[in-house]
Amino acid sequence: MSDKIKDILVVTTFFLFVFGFFVINLAKTPDEISVSERRKLQQFPEFTYDTVMAKTEADGNFMRFFEKYTLDQFVWRDAFRELKAKVSFDIFMKKDNNNIYIVDGQVSKYWNTMNEGLVKDAANKFNKIYNSKLRNKGMNVYYSLIPDKNYFIADQNGYPSIDYDKFISTVKDNMNADIKYIDIFNDLTVDDYYATDIHWRQEKISKIVEKLASAMDVDVKAEYEEKTLEPFYGVYYGQSALPIEGEKLVYLTNETLENCKVTGMDGTTAEMYDTKIYDEEDFKNVDPYDIFLEGAKPFFVIENEAATSDKELIIYRDSFGSSLIPLMVQGYKKITVIDLRYVANIMIDQYKLVEYKEGTDVLFLYSTEVLNNSSILKVF
Repeated sequence: MSDKIKDILVVTTFFLFVFGFFVINLAKTPDEISVSERRKLQQFPEFTYDTVMAKTEADGNFMRFFEKYTLDQFVWRDAFRELKAKVSFDIFMKKDNNNIYIVDGQVSKYWNTMNEGLVKDAANKFNKIYNSKLRNKGMNVYYSLIPDKNYFIADQNGYPSIDYDKFISTVKDNMNADIKYIDIFNDLTVDDYYATDIHWRQEKISKIVEKLASAMDVDVKAEYEEKTLEPFYGVYYGQSALPIEGEKLVYLTNETLENCKVTGMDGTTAEMYDTKIYDEEDFKNVDPYDIFLEGAKPFFVIENEAATSDKELIIYRDSFGSSLIPLMVQGYKKITVIDLRYVANIMIDQYKLVEYKEGTDVLFLYSTEVLNNSSILKVF
């Protein structure tokens, strides 16, 4: 075969490859969401004179959004992401892919920067709530920190990690001394967490519930029935871009939980609505972890008419609390759930959603990752 024919074949193959991908992408129906990445995908942007002439993304610049559209909607995108991840791990023998790493089947994303100013800010925000709402009212106020998976596997396996002792001491040194600390770090292991997700498994945290309940002097012991849903793919499944097997999600329920009156607040309209502690339909959401208290929602009130006491709990929490709170219901007549990532304390006051009564337990329960990024907490 002559060099000329070879050159023609190479050029022809190249153009067929490029043109073929162009045609396939042109014919492809845009996906609305990426299940693996748990996010909405960019749709074809509005094509008008104003958007074409706009200079910034904030003004609706067409080309900025079109570039995102082409990246998000590229055909076989997940397959190419998987190929890249496999090449990184298996061929180049990298220890991580975009900070995602795997140790004994546990997938995690390392971070090694402790934002000391933001950690102090988190403590100060909790102090503001305490000083303005809780102090001198005869309330029992506590806080507890939830370690992320890196605490158990990062440094021990040669991956970057923060100084967790310093992290804990920074929080404790800046929290009001009247707010009692409940240490749960040594009560957890990495096996208490989902292999493909950031969160802990509800069926594994009864020991944590008992530790908190004991410190707050409340009886939460109860019998539960296990319900299993599968496959569960956590947030790290999509970020790793690897073909990892799905897991089982187990949630614990009983007659008390099923009969609770649960009221939630719409984060957009601030309207209250009736809901449930668990709804298996939420398992079909982009984030299946939403089955626990509907996932990322700002405010709930759980009323337990079967309670044997009039004791109440106010809990400020992040997503870890969604699966823990149902296991606290047995000990309280009423639990008020507040997620400061989605509702500011000023709105709580504006709508008079919380009654601060003598004898009420108050718990600030937050993960290390949220406290390390405390700018997302809306207080005042």
